[in-house]
Amino acid sequence: LINIDQEEAVSNLDRSFDGILESFHRLYDVTKKAPGFEYFSCGDTSLLIVLRNAIHHRDHSLFISWNSMMRENGGVNRPVF
Repeated sequence: LINIDQEEAVSNLDRSFDGILESFHRLYDVTKKAPGFEYFSCGDTSLLIVLRNAIHHRDHSLFISWNSMMRENGGVNRPVF
């Protein structure tokens, strides 16, 4: 798909990543009060939760989609030099 429609391919990747983060967050919601694992005491699980919340709540400009960045900068076919 990347060779046929780059925008659609990147959009699919963005949605897939969002889906993975949402799935992990559902697991976190169900098990956060279960004894035996502290999500925020481990860097990797803490980062996933913070990333998901940042993307989900969209309350800052840390995450900008590649597609919108390309539209603002003239697209992928614009000369770089």
